[in-house]
Amino acid sequence: MTSDRIEIGKRIRNFRINNSLTQAQFAESLNVSTNFISEIETGKKNISQDTLCRICEHYHLSADYLLFGKTVSSTSAHTLSDFLSSLSLEDIPTVIDYLEAMMRIKKLDMKNSIKQ
Repeated sequence: MTSDRIEIGKRIRNFRINNSLTQAQFAESLNVSTNFISEIETGKKNISQDTLCRICEHYHLSADYLLFGKTVSSTSAHTLSDFLSSLSLEDIPTVIDYLEAMMRIKKLDMKNSIKQ
C-alpha cells in the first residue's frame, strides 16, 4: 500500500475544516507556516515525518488514517481510542451521550434481571 500526497492533503484539509480550523490556526498549532499547510493540503509538498507526528500527537489522529485513509471498521481489531481519534470534535459529544445512554440501559437491565 502506498501513500498518495494528494490524498493525504485532502484528509488533512478535511480534518482541519471539520474542526473549524483555519489554515493559519492549524499551522500555528503545529509550528509551521500557513504556506506549508497550503502546499501539503494541495499535494504540492509531501508531509514530513516530523509534521505528521505533530499532527497525530496534537490532534490525536491515527497516522494510518492520514497516510492511507484507513478507518475503523467493524471487522478491524482497532481499539476504542483509535476510533475516537478519527472523530471530529463536533462528533465526540454525541458519541459520549450515546455511550452514557447505553450504560444506563445496561445498568437498568442488570437491576431488572436481579429483581426477577
